[in-house]
Amino acid sequence: MQWTGAGPTIRVYGLVAAVVAAVVATIGTARPASGQAVRLGVLMDLPRQTLESTWTDDPRQVERAYCVTDWSYGVYHVSRAAPIQDDTVFRVFAIREADASNAGPSAVDFDCPDGMPELHIHTPTTCTGDDVTTCVSGGLNAYSCQPSRGDLEKLVRRRDAFAVLQCDQHAFRFYYASEYGPPSVVASGPGAHARTGNLTPAMRYDEPVTQPPTDPGSGSRSNP
Repeated sequence: MQWTGAGPTIRVYGLVAAVVAAVVATIGTARPASGQAVRLGVLMDLPRQTLESTWTDDPRQVERAYCVTDWSYGVYHVSRAAPIQDDTVFRVFAIREADASNAGPSAVDFDCPDGMPELHIHTPTTCTGDDVTTCVSGGLNAYSCQPSRGDLEKLVRRRDAFAVLQCDQHAFRFYYASEYGPPSVVASGPGAHARTGNLTPAMRYDEPVTQPPTDPGSGSRSNP
């Protein structure tokens, strides 16, 4: 354990990682509703340089996956008075390639050992379905820094403290289980209907989105 002036920084290795991950995954969940928790992620020099050097803009590529073998977290108390304000900073020091299968331009199957958070690559391409031969550089689906529903569900299921995705050569996005919650109200108005103009051939539009009877016609969006 390493101590900072604001709180402990805990470096996580090997078998202890699974235990620590389970504990860290609950950080913030036990706080009262009035508490405020912020989670931040930092990719340190060695893994960042590795990922930057292997990045490619080739349209005929598939997603790649890695396991985080060395990481730490530190809790910084911004305010001890109510509402409690804590910032948790996660740092990734080392990664290794994961044993992956069924890799395509929009998905890859892999599982890291317990306690090793996962990192995967989102390609800079747009494709028709999961056919790599149809991919083109750029487009609507390229450079997506948003974890998919499947990404978030897997993170919740694994109970990891965090996961990471790379969406451009120098762009890395940490995401957390707290981002996967109950559906929020989407702003809408009388006669609102789904807009399908930005769907690609890889997507399906099955049923129109209807306005709930109790929807007052307004809502809010929050960014974790």
